[in-house]
Amino acid sequence: MADAMAAGGACGPGGARPGWVWALPGGPGCASHARRVLRDALASLGVRDEVIGDAQLMVSELATNAHQHAGDHGPHELWLYLGDPPGAGPRASGVPAGPGAPAGAEVRCAVFDAHVDASLPGYSWTSGDCGRGLSIVRELSRGRWGMLRTLSRLGPGVRGKAVWFAVPVRGGVKQPVPGL
Repeated sequence: MADAMAAGGACGPGGARPGWVWALPGGPGCASHARRVLRDALASLGVRDEVIGDAQLMVSELATNAHQHAGDHGPHELWLYLGDPPGAGPRASGVPAGPGAPAGAEVRCAVFDAHVDASLPGYSWTSGDCGRGLSIVRELSRGRWGMLRTLSRLGPGVRGKAVWFAVPVRGGVKQPVPGL
């Protein structure tokens, strides 16, 4: 499936700054496609390699969950947008942002699916094999992750959820290259 990208027209969870949106393919190739797209996008923004590696692992977990648990609940989308740094003040969505903070001090990524009734599972070491990937997301994002019930960004708005994470970017990011 060809990438569908919307530059400038999409907002992240909670109405964050405009960003980019790509359609994710169904099936087992969903996670590898998300990793590749995210790597290229973050590199074009000037994000450091170690941050890109962590972000790729986290997006792989989210895309895998979308495929495994919401495979029949499309569309599936990958969202990327620039945010304010942690501690910049609360928003109604629970995603911190605030005036006066350097733009792009944080990069946020989300995977959307239309399985609106799903919730984030808890995880314990004795609970079997459900929820381990989300514990990786929680650790690598330093707790800056969550779920938001929202609408898809490509095509007509479809109700669903976006599971997101944020990674800090020291010194902000350079201006994005149009068309990545």
